Amino acid sequence: MFKTSLPSQSGRLWIVLAGAAAVAILALTVVVYVNRGSEESDRLLEGVLHAGVEGFDRHSGSVVLEDRGIKMVKNLTGKRMVMFAGAVTNHSDRPLDVVQIRLILFNAHEPVFESILTPIEPGPYTPPILSGETRGFTVYLEDFPESWWASRAEMEISGIRFEGRESEH
Repeated sequence: MFKTSLPSQSGRLWIVLAGAAAVAILALTVVVYVNRGSEESDRLLEGVLHAGVEGFDRHSGSVVLEDRGIKMVKNLTGKRMVMFAGAVTNHSDRPLDVVQIRLILFNAHEPVFESILTPIEPGPYTPPILSGETRGFTVYLEDFPESWWASRAEMEISGIRFEGRESEH
């Protein structure tokens, strides 16, 4: 008999939920962007043994890099990216807290580009790799020459540091 004409609350609820979801996605995007690794954030870490430096060959034999796949993918904007997936096993008796990887792109047998990234470094969510432990990683290479034929890519260990190691500079 009596009809009340109250505005529809369900329409407003959907608008509020959509707005909250947008804010949550934006906040998550900011957190991921701030915490992501990139070449710019790969700063010089103290005490890292680099390829070609005395002691690297002796210690790098106890760190094994497993290639778990290299793929060409496209990001959300359609730009080409190369995804390198791997795993590092620590066969030494000391915890390993830094691993730097050299990524090399080839046209036939000729290297056309290389970059060094640090997929494993100390951080709030990254404990050291203990003796006998294996840790997987994935890194993305977004900036590389358009002239690369996407025929061959490789990765190798270019730097390591064991936890507590003093700088030898």
